[in-house]
Amino acid sequence: MPGKAKTVYQCPEPPCIHIVIDERRRVFKVFIEDYDMIIPIPIEELSKACSRLKGVEKLREAYGDEVDYLARRYLEAEPKGG
Repeated sequence: MPGKAKTVYQCPEPPCIHIVIDERRRVFKVFIEDYDMIIPIPIEELSKACSRLKGVEKLREAYGDEVDYLARRYLEAEPKGG
């Protein structure tokens, strides 16, 4: 039985979200890749974020200075890149 081709995870324009699956071990993990950082994300956090997205259909995504404002005001963080 020929083996499956190995999935190549590439991130041409970070940040990227990868769902890495190991069928043999029957496990998966979600990662965010941002240049040289690979951050594992608990599925519970991803599920919460996806649920919140369902409530923003009538809003527009923030861009530019608005992104900086939101990060500073609501996350009390200085945005990096973006």
